[in-house]
Amino acid sequence: MKNLIIALLSLTTSGVLMADTAILSPKIWDDGPATKWDLAYPVGNGRLGAMPWGTFPQEKILINEETIWENKVEMKTGEHAAKHLEIVRDLIAKGDYLAADNYFEKNLQDGGRPNSYQLAGWLNIDYPADAELKSTYRELDLATGIATNRYTLADGNVITQQVVASTPDDVIAIHITSKNPLSIAVHYQPELKGCEVVTEKGQLVLTGAASGPMGTLFTSRVMAISDGKLSASESTLAVSDTKYTTLYLTVATNVDRQQPGKPLPDGWEKKALDDLNAVGKRSYDVLCKDAVTDHQQYFSRVDADFGTTAADILKLPTDDRLKRIQQGAHDDPDLFETYFQFGRYLLIASSRPGTFPANLQGLWNSHPKAPWGSDYHLNINLQMNYWLAETTNLAEMHGPLFHLIDTYQDRGREMAKRMGMDGWCMGHATDLWGYAKPMANKARWGGSFFSAQWLTFHIMEHYRFNLDKAFLAKNWDTLTASTKFAKSWLTPGPDGKLISRIGASPENQFLYQDKDGKTVTASLSSGVTFDQFMIVQVFNDYLEASEVLGKSDDPFVQEIKATIPKVYQPHIGKDGRLMEWLHPFGEREPGHRHMSHVIGAYPGNQINLETDPKMRSAVVKSIEGRLSHGGAATGWSRAWIIGMFARLSDGPEAYSNLHTILVRSTLPNLWDSHPPFQIDGNFGASAAVAEMLLHSHNGEIKLLPALPTDHWPTGHITGLRARGDFTVDIHWKDGKLTKAIITPGPKATDKVKVVYQGKTIEVKFTEGKATTVTADSF
Repeated sequence: MKNLIIALLSLTTSGVLMADTAILSPKIWDDGPATKWDLAYPVGNGRLGAMPWGTFPQEKILINEETIWENKVEMKTGEHAAKHLEIVRDLIAKGDYLAADNYFEKNLQDGGRPNSYQLAGWLNIDYPADAELKSTYRELDLATGIATNRYTLADGNVITQQVVASTPDDVIAIHITSKNPLSIAVHYQPELKGCEVVTEKGQLVLTGAASGPMGTLFTSRVMAISDGKLSASESTLAVSDTKYTTLYLTVATNVDRQQPGKPLPDGWEKKALDDLNAVGKRSYDVLCKDAVTDHQQYFSRVDADFGTTAADILKLPTDDRLKRIQQGAHDDPDLFETYFQFGRYLLIASSRPGTFPANLQGLWNSHPKAPWGSDYHLNINLQMNYWLAETTNLAEMHGPLFHLIDTYQDRGREMAKRMGMDGWCMGHATDLWGYAKPMANKARWGGSFFSAQWLTFHIMEHYRFNLDKAFLAKNWDTLTASTKFAKSWLTPGPDGKLISRIGASPENQFLYQDKDGKTVTASLSSGVTFDQFMIVQVFNDYLEASEVLGKSDDPFVQEIKATIPKVYQPHIGKDGRLMEWLHPFGEREPGHRHMSHVIGAYPGNQINLETDPKMRSAVVKSIEGRLSHGGAATGWSRAWIIGMFARLSDGPEAYSNLHTILVRSTLPNLWDSHPPFQIDGNFGASAAVAEMLLHSHNGEIKLLPALPTDHWPTGHITGLRARGDFTVDIHWKDGKLTKAIITPGPKATDKVKVVYQGKTIEVKFTEGKATTVTADSF
């Protein structure tokens, strides 16, 4: 970003850490308070999240901790699932698809849904209302991770509040400074039933439990450090005559991070007290600087500049700039930069090493019963959360996903066994506890069985970018279990080719003629295109991993190698589109939000878009068909479309859809809207922007493959990652490459093919040093 990413910190005379005014960093800001929780600005350290509203004189701050989940009842796949699945398969083979749906819903689904992620509560701060509020300024600095509110009062006083989530100290800090002395009162407002708030030894203490008999137990503590007079009543901390006060907040839960389903023994509450005792010995200035330094080690890796935005536009609040885009403006490339970097910021804030992965709402949730439970949806949403992890240089943030996969193994293997299959699988959605079964009450949801296999895509992608054999070896058993399930799920199709025995194209339905000639809607069939691409992706990934690890001669590897040619490959329909189902069914919803049948092209790699023009054309026509019927109406679906056009090297269409996601599916704080708020679209769109500017498929690096030259004619992107352990900086002017700097990592080869505008060169590296290429190099 031309607004430099790394913001220097200086201590002002008011005692507030502020970004050096000589150096601008990417910010989201407003001149008024948030009126709803999903308009506030999020901060987080992967485990703890906070969202200050910027309301005066009573401030509301949402507090979240990632392991506070309801847990109502143990959920498992039914004991007789294998028998029932065979009956469903027989009904499908007879062409009685509606009967198959009905039997599946009656005997394999019970309406159970994943448990909901929940909140710790609300921290309320009462400021004095003696003077009229003249103005409010509210910002989130993406480069520092600090959310700042500034209140200017009619009597000349200025009150500044900063909120930062520290990873090194594992606390949330709320730092309040005032030009004039003031008094404040701090309350903890529970949201969940049965919670209790007391004061204990000068600290505010909230204790409670998430919903359900097995819900998470938690305790949260708040401590005040101040230059004023501190006092505590039954449920309030009060500070009087203060010019600066820091509130430190932490949360402890009884969740065992290695085995979420098994609670920690008594004594888990002590973590909250220990964390506060530790930070009480440190100044806010030091804590904040450490938190910012920790944040910037990740955030500052990538710098983006997509062009110049006029100064009068830059002066507008972010919401007003977004409204201009929504009214048709295309003259604010800086907002696109901020939107791209916001996705990276959110991943850093919601998914840190040692934590659990970002859920449907990342880390932030104000609802006891969240939309879709704020759960882990495994039929694209959790996966999309991590599409940007490798390309935008945040590989460490991928770690929580791999840890979650590990915790899901036992329940997932039990699900496969109960269905009469080998290996490991999961339903289409689950929660922190990893319950593995066909969820919900309709076959179009519960009839997806390759969610676990989609998760294992990420294991191979992490390896391809970093070439870490030890990581691949650690995950070999998981890859094997995933592959075993895929193989056991195959059955001979009508032409003898192997097909997926049962499946729904995720959440979609088809139309067919029943035996009486009536048009009927159904969900389940065999050989669904999504399943077929999943199976060949898993198989080929397994062969790739076996070669890396020297396991190519293992009997099961050889078995998979022999099976691949027997697997049915999805066909192209008479209309030129990729068929979504084995048979030419009608479409119940031609503009459906899921486009799972094109997964072989993106994010999968089983369709080679460079060498297979027929399949490429079929993918394009499939996407165009969805869009022509109102598809991509949700934020995450639009993000997938952006990524698809980026992968197709179509800059104009990629940009058009990127503009559309801001127009139709973006909230004033730049959060994605499904609607309502759902974070996957933020992550998917940021990944798509990276894909617009850099490809690293088929063993080559392609520069500026989908650059929207009409809108971003001059700019740069630095720090992107390419498969093969390369880091790439790209600069362009007037729509043309000026230079690209390619830096090999320690495991990279000494040469790589580089492509620009259809021309290919071989770039060689000497002693691991960076090499620069220009347009004239091609």
